[in-house]
Amino acid sequence: MKLKTWIRLVLVLSLAGCSNDDQPQDSTPLAKKGSFIAVGEDLDQVFQYNYNAVSETGVTFDLTQELGVGVDFLTLEQAGDVLSFYTFSEGRFSLSTKNIQSAQIRNYPDFYTNTVGRSITWGVNKDSKAFFGYIGPVGSRNLGILELDLENSTEKETTLDFNVNDVFAPLLYENTLYISYVDGLGNYKLTAYDTETGASNTIDFQDTPISLLISDVGDLVIFKGQPQTELEKYDVKTLIFLERISFNTSFGFLPGPLEDAFLAGDKLFFNLAYPQPSRFVSTPSSYDLASQEITSADLFTIVNEVEEEIGQTLQITTQVYDVSEQVFLLGYGTFDDAVVGGVFQISLEGELLDNVSLPFFPSYFVRD
Repeated sequence: MKLKTWIRLVLVLSLAGCSNDDQPQDSTPLAKKGSFIAVGEDLDQVFQYNYNAVSETGVTFDLTQELGVGVDFLTLEQAGDVLSFYTFSEGRFSLSTKNIQSAQIRNYPDFYTNTVGRSITWGVNKDSKAFFGYIGPVGSRNLGILELDLENSTEKETTLDFNVNDVFAPLLYENTLYISYVDGLGNYKLTAYDTETGASNTIDFQDTPISLLISDVGDLVIFKGQPQTELEKYDVKTLIFLERISFNTSFGFLPGPLEDAFLAGDKLFFNLAYPQPSRFVSTPSSYDLASQEITSADLFTIVNEVEEEIGQTLQITTQVYDVSEQVFLLGYGTFDDAVVGGVFQISLEGELLDNVSLPFFPSYFVRD
């Protein structure tokens, strides 16, 4: 944001004795670049990079050396301050975790052997337990949760529904897993599963596709994909309906958790899809729930500016809004033979704030 300077026109003869202190000052703060933590890969290793915006310095950690995780890891999950890397090899799942605050590392090699009776669709973990969503047994389309104690290898199974057509990634918030799926009749459902008690509660949204996130105040937010998107808020514990807001546009969100969208106050921060074909899939955007106005960054102009700075053509690898720092973070890689990546930041007003070059391609930004 450019600092505005308001100049008061004065009559020199009549106001000659006035002090410069009488001139009004614009108190609007300048947009600032933020600190961040990025995870990414080069051709052989996985890295973590912690950037401090105050000192304008960063520290790189070799996660392949620390955790033994290769670039072929299956998934990366985050629960609070803990990053979890799942790998799959020779029919067995392994898990490596790192607490980004305490730097505590835990490894659970070959903690689960896959069986013909279960088709694993996703996995998450919290504390010393892992949870797998699966379809099974053989010949059925039943949706179940397999709870695994990582310390003593005990297992517990819970069937959530029968004859399902599709299952989406889960959303873990505090002690609850939110699992969205499509049943055999084509109805979109959401089940809240308590990871401590095993109790569950389900909402049936009929044939309306749903996307979900947790707001900044801890509400469960459901986006109903109709011709025009509707937002519904629910209590995260009881799933009691709280509020409904209708939008004047459709965002085209995919079903399941929205990992790149955040609702903070009356602002929705998300990636707005570009009409295809386009060089970019989407651009950082915000939606004001009160005015129902969308503000989007001109990603083409900003990327051109970064490319002129680094002298190479780049490709966006990941992008997300950082709630605490109030900036959009975009990771990129280049098309050169050498592995050159980086992170650039965009303000809420769509201005380029900073560009940090990295020796790897960022693929994930740690969420607050």
